[in-house]
Amino acid sequence: MDKLSNKSFHGLITVIGIVFFVPFLGGVHLFDWDEINFAESAREMLVTGNFRQVMVNFEPFWEKPPLFFWLQALCMKVFGVNEFAARLPNAIVGIISLHTIYYFGRKLLDSTTAKWWVLLYLASITPHFYFHSGIIDPLFNLFIFAAIIQIYFTLSNGKWKHWLLAGTWLGLAVLTKGPAAGLIVLLCMFVLWVRNKFKFWFSVLDVLTFASSTLVIASIWFVPEVVTNGTGFLSNFLAYQLDLMKNPVASHGQPWFYHAVVLLIGCFPASILALRRFVSGSDNHSFELVLKVMFWVVLILFSLITTKIVHYSSLCYLPLTGLAAIRLARWFDGDKFRQWEKVILRIFTALWTILFIGVPIFGYTIKYWLANYPNFIKDEFTLQNFSIESSWSVLHMIIGLLGAFVLFGLLRALLANKRLMADKWFVALGAYLVLFLGFIVPQIERHTQGSIVNFYESIEKEDCYVDVYKFKSYSQYFYTKIEPIIPSDGLYQVRNEKLNDMGVSSRIELNESERKIYSDHEMKWYLEGAIDKPVYLIAQPRKAQELADNDDFALVQNTGGYWVFKRKPAGR
Repeated sequence: MDKLSNKSFHGLITVIGIVFFVPFLGGVHLFDWDEINFAESAREMLVTGNFRQVMVNFEPFWEKPPLFFWLQALCMKVFGVNEFAARLPNAIVGIISLHTIYYFGRKLLDSTTAKWWVLLYLASITPHFYFHSGIIDPLFNLFIFAAIIQIYFTLSNGKWKHWLLAGTWLGLAVLTKGPAAGLIVLLCMFVLWVRNKFKFWFSVLDVLTFASSTLVIASIWFVPEVVTNGTGFLSNFLAYQLDLMKNPVASHGQPWFYHAVVLLIGCFPASILALRRFVSGSDNHSFELVLKVMFWVVLILFSLITTKIVHYSSLCYLPLTGLAAIRLARWFDGDKFRQWEKVILRIFTALWTILFIGVPIFGYTIKYWLANYPNFIKDEFTLQNFSIESSWSVLHMIIGLLGAFVLFGLLRALLANKRLMADKWFVALGAYLVLFLGFIVPQIERHTQGSIVNFYESIEKEDCYVDVYKFKSYSQYFYTKIEPIIPSDGLYQVRNEKLNDMGVSSRIELNESERKIYSDHEMKWYLEGAIDKPVYLIAQPRKAQELADNDDFALVQNTGGYWVFKRKPAGR
């Protein structure tokens, strides 16, 4: 690895990125909620030709700005509306991210550390998986990271171009995920100001350059939306962002230490290798300090926010893998592992070994457990998930054993201080994660949502209404390829009448509580109204009996924890 020139290593990054991130992108259905939510918004842009407004179910969806959806829609235009196209933007973002950390790692640290950073980002478990996903965060994280790097440059070089670039990247981050981007960057700047002993390193002109470039980029979407839909759109958009901070939206409430645990376990091995750097000193203007500031700001901020979703803290992956790379470089220069580091490395290697081996073994033997221990799983929904037919085989268990072999090979190389072997084992771990995604994850998906997605695909061409009953999902939209309702549809009249009753002309004018009233009215029509075409409602076990007791509905499928009921129009 050390013998490669910088140009050759950039070429190697491109090849490795393609080989590691592109395969199996379309090998498994999109997962609820976020993957399908975002892919559906992109699909609806193609269906309507309206790339300005973000929609779900062809109604306004103001929770996210459109930049990532534009990229997905572009890929869908080229490769079709499918899982591969929905996830391809993040595979490309992954390759760009590897180039970015190598370029700046070499410039701000050294070439060796930069190369380790690339390997750690490639081989750490959750960072690797995220580049195979269809969620917004990898792109958002890249923009935030680029903005913070430019702000770091201003600490020692106050040239206006760095403030301009910082604002540009921040503006793109806002266009990707919203105002949280500004909060993160401003908090990082505040902490750096405190560490700089409250000395300002920027002028009023610098601030204006930074702010104006951010606003110009962000206004590409926000201004036309406000002009078209009024300030109600903007207030609802901001209200939702604040609600995420104050309330556990969509049942995503978790203990305050949730993200710390997620990062420690999920970002293995980088998370363990980085621990030592958190107790070492740093110069006030060192890049290592900036990495630490970025990490702690993100971790503390999203630990305080009430809504906790696993990818909220994914921005920590970049500084965490960077700090781990610095640790490895110091280790190879003679800073040996402490005894406590060795113990923790062994423990977490064992944990992931148990997972890699245990998942396929459990899948292969699930019928035995359910037959001999009927009370083994008490939750009815989970029980029905695992009861579904699948095709776990000895091959999957061999793949699990291969994961254990790679993990222990890496552990041995690290503990034995074998530098030339460690880099090869990191590559091997990255390659194994591709294998895991290609062969194990599809088996897992069959137990979680495979049956209901297959049903949706089977009624794709049927003229009907499809919705979920008392749980949240977006898969019914994407996998039935719903079309916009038209004036001749009964649902069109029902929606318009309700909006008129509420004194508004569009759903975009409704706040969060009003939207619930609006949605409840639509569901009541499905249950009791004079429907003009068949209605399919999907329920999970805890609410399925309510539909089973309704004489107007007939059960048409009960597989994998999803009960499908059908109601026909009167006279059919």
